Amino acid sequence: MNSRMSLVRALVFSVLSLLTTLGGVAHSQAVPDGYIQNPHVESGLAPNMTVEESDSVARTYQIRFSPGDEILSGLTDLAKAEGIMAAQVTGLGGLSSALLAFGDPSMGEMVFKLIPIDAKSELISLVGTVSMRDAEPYVHLHAVVALSDGSTRGGHVLALNVAPIAEVTILATATAD
Repeated sequence: MNSRMSLVRALVFSVLSLLTTLGGVAHSQAVPDGYIQNPHVESGLAPNMTVEESDSVARTYQIRFSPGDEILSGLTDLAKAEGIMAAQVTGLGGLSSALLAFGDPSMGEMVFKLIPIDAKSELISLVGTVSMRDAEPYVHLHAVVALSDGSTRGGHVLALNVAPIAEVTILATATAD
């Protein structure tokens, strides 16, 4: 019965939130500590942001990795072979192991704390970019990996070893051709 009441409360709160968002309720509902309702995005807090606009047509690469493949190595090889100079990367799949890292500037420039994952896991989010570094394509990836107990680990990608498959999409916005 307790879980049923919790479900009813959650549904009522969701409906009230939706009505408030749509303008159906004129007053704001009080929310518990640790929550925020309709958060405001403050303007002007990125004075150092830079923007480069491109009107180029993107080239899409659909990549499928097989057992034993290492994703960062494969994507780096592909970026060099295809002359990919700028791109966005997304993906998911299964892993036999991974090596992630946490950048720790307090330890020095480009120093990372290692986060080894030596177990079968799911690559639930892979995001990244390809850019040019020292006149070579540089693949910069971050990942979130789920373990069998549902816990997750995330960080900068140093190695992702595939098992059984992984699927990655590269949307290249600049190539050397």
